[in-house]
Amino acid sequence: MKRIISFWSVAGAISVATFVSIEIAAAATAAVWALSGVLGLGQFTTVALAVLIGLPSVYAIFIVARLSFLAETDPQNNYLESFEEERREGDLHSVT
Repeated sequence: MKRIISFWSVAGAISVATFVSIEIAAAATAAVWALSGVLGLGQFTTVALAVLIGLPSVYAIFIVARLSFLAETDPQNNYLESFEEERREGDLHSVT
C-alpha cells in the first residue's frame, strides 16, 4: 500500500518531530551546561563540549523527523483515511 500523505498526517509528523526535537535540544543544552559548570570548563572547552554533544543531537533530531514522517504516513496508522481511500477506489465489498 502507498503512504497516506494528507494535511493531518503531515501536521502530525511535524508536531511529533518538533516535540521530540525540543526535548533532545533541551537535554543536550542541559548536559553541556551541567558538565561545563561541574568541571569548571573555560569558554573554548565549553564550545568543544557543545560541539561533541551537539552533533549527535542534531543527528538524533534528523532521525526523529524521518521516523515521525514514516510513522504518521504509514497506512496502518491511518485507518480511517486508508478506509476512505479504499472505499473510493471500490476495493471494499459491502458487508451484510
